[in-house]
Amino acid sequence: MTRNMEKPTRSEITEQVETDKEKMREKIDALTTAAEDSETVQGTLGGLDLEGVTSDGAAEVLEALEKAESVAGELFDAADRETDESQNEMEHLEGEIQDRADASNSDSERLEEAVGKIERQETSGEVERAREAVAREIEFLEGQREEARRAREENERLQQEHEGRVRTRGS
Repeated sequence: MTRNMEKPTRSEITEQVETDKEKMREKIDALTTAAEDSETVQGTLGGLDLEGVTSDGAAEVLEALEKAESVAGELFDAADRETDESQNEMEHLEGEIQDRADASNSDSERLEEAVGKIERQETSGEVERAREAVAREIEFLEGQREEARRAREENERLQQEHEGRVRTRGS
């Protein structure tokens, strides 16, 4: 029996899901800001007529805005990578939770089998209580995994939306 393995509590699992969700929100907020900055620079660059400046002044303005566009693109790419990393961390957590749920399902099957083999009602009743506890555990784990999956998928959707905004305008 593996009772001595360090096991997280339900509240620790919930807290880790919430922490990873918050990290993803922070990364997507940074990505949103980077996308907006990039759009602003691109829009400004495309909207200038530069009719009232000298050719030297126009060259300086265009050079500075092109540099700003490059910096905004680099910042967006960095925020995009960090967003990917936070999503990968959440996906890893989802896998760990799924592994726990799978192991609990196996335990539930063993307990159900044991209940069927035990002759005395008193004993089988207690084993049934253990099986019900495992069933609650499975439900909890599946709920946490689903919560993590939904948050990650929404974060990925927003990331793709921002990538589309920046890449389309930058082309």
